[in-house]
Amino acid sequence: MKNFFLVTFILFTSFVFAQNDNFNKFSLETSFGLSYPIAPTSFSEPIFEGVGASDFAGPKHFDIGFRYMVSKLYGFKLSYAYDRFQYDGSSLASSFYRFGLEAVFNVSELFNVRFNRRGTFQVQLHGGLGGTFATSKTKTGIDRVGNIMLGVRPMFKLTRGLALTTDLSYIFNFKQHYDYAGRSFYSTKPEGLIGGFLNFSVGLNFNLGDRRVH
Repeated sequence: MKNFFLVTFILFTSFVFAQNDNFNKFSLETSFGLSYPIAPTSFSEPIFEGVGASDFAGPKHFDIGFRYMVSKLYGFKLSYAYDRFQYDGSSLASSFYRFGLEAVFNVSELFNVRFNRRGTFQVQLHGGLGGTFATSKTKTGIDRVGNIMLGVRPMFKLTRGLALTTDLSYIFNFKQHYDYAGRSFYSTKPEGLIGGFLNFSVGLNFNLGDRRVH
């Protein structure tokens, strides 16, 4: 119990002192990109020979997030992401709607690395927990999936309040009952499987505030 209050006090103190930092803390980010399934690689029912999870990859990813930086080193992000998996325009398809809460670390600040004097380039690491609602194009019902997200996000400053971003993330799925074709394996794996897929996206980061430093 003492340790709990100690940790709480440290976090609260760092939060209070961080309020005096002379930089904008809030930002809005959005991006579009590619979804690439990694696992599971096999399907609950044979579809037809030669089709694997990678055949459902495509540029059907969208995400939007709201980020708050406690300090120049770390912060937190709330996000929503949509991923669509479909085989060659067929009815073999599924949609994943994900909500997440992640910690964000400014690698440039963490290792005291300055890529250039003006600070126009920055690298962030992010990771956290999420929940996904997955639906199938051919079946009714919703598959509720737990997630762990890990990613790296380089950022390129365009103007004082705008940055170009790229992002590579891996999403671990827990208790996944739909494959990427939208087929259910409740009957063979009622406890679900561990799956995962990659996101690669490009987008924009909008800094909110009137201070010069972000």
